[in-house]
Amino acid sequence: MEPSPSQSRIEQPLRFPPVEKSIRAEGEIESLDSRTEKLTLNEDEVALPASVSDILSPAHRIPIEILSEIFELVCYPNHGKFYPQFDIVRTTTSLSQVCVVWRQVAHDTPRIWSNLCLSIPEHMSLFNGGGKWVNEWLSRSGVLPLELYLDFPTDNSTWGTEEEIETYSEYQSLVQEVHCLLKQIFDHRHCLTDQIRSISLIGDPVFFTPIFALGCFSFRGMERISIQMTRSFNEDFRVNSFSSANNLRHLEIVEPYFRSQLRTFLLPADQLIDLRIRTRNYSHFNSSVYADFLQQCSSLVRLEINPPSSPVFGLPAARISLPMLKYLHFTFHLPSEGDEAPGVSLLHIFAVPLLEDMTLILRYAEFRDFSRDLTALQGNSPTSNLKSLTLEMNWTFKAIDAMDLASVLLLFPTITSFRLFGIQSDMNPLFQAMTYQNQNSNDDSVTLLPMILNLELEYRKRTSYPAELIPMILSRSWLNGHQPHADAEIVARLQQ
Repeated sequence: MEPSPSQSRIEQPLRFPPVEKSIRAEGEIESLDSRTEKLTLNEDEVALPASVSDILSPAHRIPIEILSEIFELVCYPNHGKFYPQFDIVRTTTSLSQVCVVWRQVAHDTPRIWSNLCLSIPEHMSLFNGGGKWVNEWLSRSGVLPLELYLDFPTDNSTWGTEEEIETYSEYQSLVQEVHCLLKQIFDHRHCLTDQIRSISLIGDPVFFTPIFALGCFSFRGMERISIQMTRSFNEDFRVNSFSSANNLRHLEIVEPYFRSQLRTFLLPADQLIDLRIRTRNYSHFNSSVYADFLQQCSSLVRLEINPPSSPVFGLPAARISLPMLKYLHFTFHLPSEGDEAPGVSLLHIFAVPLLEDMTLILRYAEFRDFSRDLTALQGNSPTSNLKSLTLEMNWTFKAIDAMDLASVLLLFPTITSFRLFGIQSDMNPLFQAMTYQNQNSNDDSVTLLPMILNLELEYRKRTSYPAELIPMILSRSWLNGHQPHADAEIVARLQQ
């Protein structure tokens, strides 16, 4: 850089007399002190913008209400339903450890603490020390209803057979830890049993003893119960903890192998609106317990049930009247080996006058037994409100004859949606029966499923394309002069 005209360039070393050297040294010291002070001030000036930037960061500028809603979304399962293996404890803990602001917002958002999910296989460390952390968790949930999702199975690969389990001190210690945690939950001053709205119990009954030992007036605020025990209870054991759950509306039971849990749990049936009972295909117990329970379900709106396959139950004296039922999902099972006669299914004795949607699944059942039970169903109480019918025939002994199926469908002329899955045979006769004949036809036969709007078909085996399908579709579309005459049979237009 060129020197400015007003500046003189020093080409030679400067030489000062002794007095000037002393003055010069003092000036240098003052200059250094001044520069040191200035640098100190600069550090404060640099630190101040950094703290301001931290305060004004996007995370800290979010309104607390919005941040709280974000936390709720983060703590919600992706598929929209809580389950025992969901790691809600780790998620809430992580949110609380980001910074002071986030911790305060998380602790002041009770909804993220109102669903407690615990699974022995997934969260073993949470049971150490008897789960004392639960006290603080429940305090943060405030007065919101609490939902518990508990999965406490017995892992035979780790503990051995059921007979050997009791010999393992490690297993016994785990049972004690689980019991301590459950007692922490139900003894907590912020967690009244009336505050628990939903509970899901999966696993070995021995882990849930503190719950089963609660009195009959426990859980009066309970609305939903799901029970899946991995082994049966003793014959004379009863659980009445839920017997006074006056708000109970939804009940799900997954049965063990040899004894229905409905014989163990005393449950209020008359107020249920949704009942789902699932059995394993190889369950072996008398299914009359279902008939006894269902006769009490006068308010039931939705029923999903697959009664066990083996025993023939004795028919009750009266039909099972379900006057409010609108949705029915029923599975027919193969009768057990050694049964000379399969008897009849529960469907045979149902009376469901308001039924709107019915799904029927055949699992290695004889179609003639299936047809007989549906005929009895219509005889008990005509299903004039039925609009949707789904038949799943993926697990049948042999291909179902199309005309046999047509005879069953004649029982349900009001349905507007028909779904047929697992087709293994020629359905052309069925489509012929569904084809509308115009007014010029001399055929006086009644068109099958005259009100059908939606038709869905699924073929299980590779087969030739049904030649009668397209003519049936065209006859229902009012094309090519097929529009019905005013005096002709009323047939709906197929829409989908």
